[in-house]
Amino acid sequence: MIGLIRSPLHVLTLLKYLKTYKFNHEKVITVGQMEENNEISEQERQRLLNRLHKSLFWVGEAIPRKVRIEGNDVDLHEIVWEIVNRPKLDEKDIDDIDLFLEMLCEKEKEYEERLETEPLSCEQAKVLFDKAAGVRRAMMDLKELTTPSKRKAIFKDRHICKDVDTEKWDELSETIKKNGC
Repeated sequence: MIGLIRSPLHVLTLLKYLKTYKFNHEKVITVGQMEENNEISEQERQRLLNRLHKSLFWVGEAIPRKVRIEGNDVDLHEIVWEIVNRPKLDEKDIDDIDLFLEMLCEKEKEYEERLETEPLSCEQAKVLFDKAAGVRRAMMDLKELTTPSKRKAIFKDRHICKDVDTEKWDELSETIKKNGC
């Protein structure tokens, strides 16, 4: 299977094809029997859910490596990185990204619903929160690419530091470390 996947956009095309079929969604995190004292309290659950609804809660969050989308395990981090770093995106790429954004939105809602309704330990709730935040981060990174004005600015400024001498950069960073500035 790995040999068949040529690029992240190829994965998006495969996912678009698979979207036409119905899948029985399996839970990524299976919740076994838990003791009462190990389960997340309603107050902790509400705190996490409220954080999910704050603006910019996703800033600084890591994009998850493994996410199950449409019944397939996808390396979300790798896909987003490759798409964001492509030198040029055509209209078909933008359409595929829009479709992928819909899938990611569904995944984020699934994580939020599970966080809201399932009996979870504190650790499992934190894992779900982190995944939801990471999926939102991926969505925000990709949404910037679908807006023409933002896309133009991103590609224009992409190589702003490509001519920087690495030795000078290292000297500058050492100077900053020494001086504490």
